Parts: sequence; structure tokens; C-alpha cells
Amino acid sequence: MKFPAAHFVTSPSGLRSGPTPWRLHHEFRRGHLVRLRRGVYLPTSEWLAGTAWDRYALTVASLAVEGRSPVFCRETGLALRGIGLRHVPLTVDHLTPLPQKAGRRPPPELYGNRRSAAEVWAGVAREGHPPGPLPPGFQDALRLGAIDGSPRLRVPILGLDLRVQALDELLFDTVHRLAFDDAVVVLDQVLSGRGSAGATRTREELQRICGRLPSKAARRRMSEAIALADPRSESVGESWSRALIHRLGFEAPELQHRIPGPQGDIARTDFFWPGARLVGEFDGLLKYLRSQDLGGTDPARVVVEEKRREDRIRAEGYGVVRWVWDDLRRPERFSALLLRAGVPRRAR
Repeated sequence: MKFPAAHFVTSPSGLRSGPTPWRLHHEFRRGHLVRLRRGVYLPTSEWLAGTAWDRYALTVASLAVEGRSPVFCRETGLALRGIGLRHVPLTVDHLTPLPQKAGRRPPPELYGNRRSAAEVWAGVAREGHPPGPLPPGFQDALRLGAIDGSPRLRVPILGLDLRVQALDELLFDTVHRLAFDDAVVVLDQVLSGRGSAGATRTREELQRICGRLPSKAARRRMSEAIALADPRSESVGESWSRALIHRLGFEAPELQHRIPGPQGDIARTDFFWPGARLVGEFDGLLKYLRSQDLGGTDPARVVVEEKRREDRIRAEGYGVVRWVWDDLRRPERFSALLLRAGVPRRAR
């Protein structure tokens, strides 16, 4: 999980310096601050300027601003370990050793002046896009579990230390609870090591974790995801695509296949069905944005280069089918797209 720079505002108990509780409440009611939790505020402009993931990260961090960090678990713990998820979680998950305290907690009132916040929100909305409703806050979800000996994650940009559940326990407690697509997305990254340092396990280690699950149904769910997991998937979108291809009954593609040409390889493709001589490509927006962030290449130029690359692939006698995030969100549309392209069905 990436954390944006932020300026949390609190009122230190017993200190004369800094803003008073009255002053914070006044600024909150004027719409200049949002309240992430009791006693912890953030300038409204900072809260609204980022992405949904930025707001989630700041909500997670706010739990450690005025005291010791709780131990984060489930999807929150996975995200803190650098494991990409399909969606921003709806809750901030952390552990409690007390059964009577387990359960969900509603977020505090986030906006003290919704009209003022809406004006800020309209100002940061992208040109040509309506601002839509104000972003909501996130609930805390306290899960029963042991909290001692948990690793710490330093967040230098915020000057905070966050505690995260140990990886094996995190996977043990989380993967079998996820939808199949989400579990494959997570396990692909755990096998490949694309998360943070130490967030890597072999297939055999994952199977041992699975074997500890007390429920036969839980073991079956995790085992099915382990069987499909593949470290060669290079993004959340590719992993999600492969999970959907499997669930929709299509033949499993080869991953990262190289297309040969007269003068060497033409391309390394996301997906390839050799029997149909068909290439599949997932087009995530990140591909085009990163081209500018990392290499200074204009995204429009990347689009042109992708089209030329596709033309070279087709010139060698291969078909090409492409899809985007919105296709994955609509499985019936994705299935129809693959059928039209000639992706073979899996033998039953």
C-alpha cells in the first residue's frame, strides 16, 4: 500500500501548544477539516485530492497517529504488505484479543460541512468528469485474534509504525474467505514475490497453510485458488483475467508467450492460445500512465506503439483479442468477447 504525504491534525492531551479541541471542532464544522476518527483530523483538500486507495491508506494510518498501532489483518494486512487487491476494501481490519470488542464499528462523521466539502470535491474533479457524491469513510472491523509479536511496517512519509499480522497467519485467516478471483489475485503475487520483502511463499508452503484450515470447505476453496495461482501473471488485471477465463469455462492460456518473427521476437504477450493461434492482451490504464511516470513517454504515443505491435503480431498470422477493466467487471460481456475472438472452451 502506498501512502500519500499528509498532515494529520490532533490536539495533544495536556499540552498548551497546538490546536485546542474547540478550534479543531470549529474548523471541522467550517468544512476545512475532515474527521477520520475521534481526535484525528485531516485538511479537507488533502483528503479529497487523492484516489480512493489514498483515502483508505490515510484511514488506516489514522489509527496509529495518537498511539500504538493496532495489528492489521485480512485485506488491510495484505494491502499493507504490498499485495494488490481488485477493489479498495470497505473496512479497515485489525485484531482484538477481546471477544466482546469484535465486530464492525461505524466511522465517525467524516464531514462537518458537506456543502463546503462538496465545493472542494468539485474543484479537484477531473476536467470533463462530474464530481459525483462525496467519498465515504471506512468502517473499522475488529477481528478476534492474537496480537503479540506482530511485525512492524515503517511508513517514513508519515513518520508512523504500523503493525501487521504475520504473513502465514494473514494468509491462513484471509485467503479462504475471499472470492475465487480475489484469492487468485493474491496468491499469484505471493508466489511471485511482487509484494513487499518477505511476502513470498512457495506453492508447497501455501498448501501447508491450507492444510491447517479446520474446515473442509475452507480447505477446498483455498486449494482451488492455489491450483490456479501462477507467478507469471504480472498484474492484478492479468490475474483477474485468468481467474475469469477459468471460471467461464475457457481453455487455460499460456502466459508471457513470445511471438517469433523473421528477425527475432516480435512481442511477449499476456495470454496465448496456441491451438487457435490467438493472442490475448489485458489493457490496464496503468500501462499508459506508467509510460509517462517512468520513461517520460506520452501515453498517446504508447497507444500508437501498441497498435503497431498488434499489427506485427497479426502479420505473422495470429489473431489478437484485447480487453479492459470494464470487461472484467462484466463477466457475461467478457465471455462474449472471448467467444467472438475464437478462444476455445475447456474440455469437460
